[in-house]
Amino acid sequence: MVDASLILLIVGVTISLILSKNQINLFVAKFKKSGLQGIVNDSKSETSKAKGRAAYGAPGNNDDEPIPKPTPLMITPEQVATYDDRPWRPFRWPYHQTMSIFKLDINHWLDMDKYYVHYIEEKKRIWKKYGKENIDWLPEGEDASFELMDTVTEHLIERYPLLFTVLKDGGPLDFDNQVPGTGKIIRNELTKEILDMTLPLKQHPLLYVTQMAKEDFYLVKKRPDGLHYLVAAAVPFPGGSFGVDRKIGRNLDVIHEEVPYYKEKLQKSMERWFERMRPCDPVERASWYISWDHKLRVNNVFQLPEFNPNMDTDIKSTDPRDFNVRVERQTLRRLPKSKAIIFTNHPVFYSIDEMKDEPLIPSLIRKIIFEGPRDIIKYKNFESFRDHIVSYLDGLIKRQIDLGLIKEDTPLKTLPSYPFAHWVKTEFDYTNGGFNNPNFDKAKSNYLEKAKKEVQFAND
Repeated sequence: MVDASLILLIVGVTISLILSKNQINLFVAKFKKSGLQGIVNDSKSETSKAKGRAAYGAPGNNDDEPIPKPTPLMITPEQVATYDDRPWRPFRWPYHQTMSIFKLDINHWLDMDKYYVHYIEEKKRIWKKYGKENIDWLPEGEDASFELMDTVTEHLIERYPLLFTVLKDGGPLDFDNQVPGTGKIIRNELTKEILDMTLPLKQHPLLYVTQMAKEDFYLVKKRPDGLHYLVAAAVPFPGGSFGVDRKIGRNLDVIHEEVPYYKEKLQKSMERWFERMRPCDPVERASWYISWDHKLRVNNVFQLPEFNPNMDTDIKSTDPRDFNVRVERQTLRRLPKSKAIIFTNHPVFYSIDEMKDEPLIPSLIRKIIFEGPRDIIKYKNFESFRDHIVSYLDGLIKRQIDLGLIKEDTPLKTLPSYPFAHWVKTEFDYTNGGFNNPNFDKAKSNYLEKAKKEVQFAND
């Protein structure tokens, strides 16, 4: 869930630090050769390697290192319509409140996929219907909001020159002096919208960001009391666990008071990481939960009784093959001028069915939803549906044994390709039209039409 994921992201970085350049190369080499051989205990291996990691990319106060810039990717709107996101598989065993954090390749800060237009349309609908329940800002977050808009705009123009066209360039934005005419006018070639971001702005910067990127954005700043506060947020897709209207202006201790193990294990590490993070050190990770829909604002698994009093009936009437994993793909980076920290989240759905031929994935999912940490099982509502899908998972596990994909005594541990699918062989450069599971019998699956029909509850 989104609020827990923000905490876990920071703690994971604090414990594990950032991969050195040499280790990234070693990871890629190992990743290309990965299969079932050499499966490792992820949590233990990351802990044991932490001391040996070099200072490259480690958090600190030196801002002299250059901020990474993206490499142009010459893809067209027609190509985006067939692209799949990177195939995240963030399943670990043993399952702990620490996790691997990877130095973010800035080319993948704001990725494209075939659901882009759907996400942008949903953002518009949610803003129109719910307003500041999902998108809000404080006066102290204005400078960070302007800088975020400028950062997102520049990134998208540089990374996707055929998707975002500059119609007018009025020069760098001058937020401090509000110089009229500075800024850009661009055309989003995917939605055909023209966005006039010259000063004075016609709408708040967060609304422009919402019309360009499919990610959710949180902006956090440090106040004189030494704590970090949420000062602005554009979060149409919290999944059900995060209301911006209830969190804006509050410090991270209050925001995460319901997160399992927060006070005992996470609180000090979080503030320490925020204090030391540099603009040149963006990172990424992913978390996950399970539901039986593709909703973006509130997934069915987190519906409250007043909106869905028949949750149990709803679950039992759903084919287990229709259950999916919602992966929360997250990044964290600091803005250089305002010093605000950007946390992004992008939900990606993968059906359990499309992962059925990936060795050990059904086994890992089954293990985690029944034997993971007790508070996490409760927090992610695993108990509400796990008995309904366990026979299905058992069938997939037996099928993998019968096909020779795994053996009955294959060690159940985090896969060496973590956090991605084992079959990925590229270095994530979107060759061959995106990432498509070669073993999935519904190749190039697309849940778009189904997702458009899934609005059922008043708090959709």
